Amino acid sequence: MLRCLQLGLSLSDLDSLEIGEVLDMQTEAMNDGEEYDQLATQDDFDRFA
Repeated sequence: MLRCLQLGLSLSDLDSLEIGEVLDMQTEAMNDGEEYDQLATQDDFDRFA
C-alpha cells in the first residue's frame, strides 16, 4: 500500500486498475532516474519491425 501511495494512487484508483497496471507503474517509477548510454532511433524501430 505504501508504494501505491508513493505513486500517488488512491484506494479508488486501485479499484479501477488491474494488478499488472499497478506493477507497470511501479516499474516505470523505479526506472525514472536511470540514464541510458544509447537510445533507440526510428531506424532501429523500423529494422525491428
